[in-house]
Amino acid sequence: MGFGARLAEERKRLGLKQAEFASLVGTDVPKQSLYENDRRELRADYLARLADARVDVVYVLTGQRSEGDWLGAGASELLSAYLALPPDLQDLLVRFVDGLRSHLAIPGARTLHSRASDYRAPEPDQA
Repeated sequence: MGFGARLAEERKRLGLKQAEFASLVGTDVPKQSLYENDRRELRADYLARLADARVDVVYVLTGQRSEGDWLGAGASELLSAYLALPPDLQDLLVRFVDGLRSHLAIPGARTLHSRASDYRAPEPDQA
């Protein structure tokens, strides 16, 4: 799969038609079509506009998702779904998840700050 197919996949992940996407990244539909069909080279300024539009530029260029293997398939799908939402729904979803997390209060839950979840801080009386 070439960069054009991955670019089209990213556009679809964001839920945008080609014309909407072209407008978002500052190009026109014919040029966007050329990009998506591997008939126009990607330039740095275009890549920067893709990044601003929340496109996974690393994936477009290399075929490997920038969120990496360490997220796992489920977390990666959840992140992709979140990124496809409009900003107001993203905010609502974050508030919902924060409420769930505080309600469930799972001690030692995995975070994005570490790749492994086997580390646990010592109990206060053991420190």
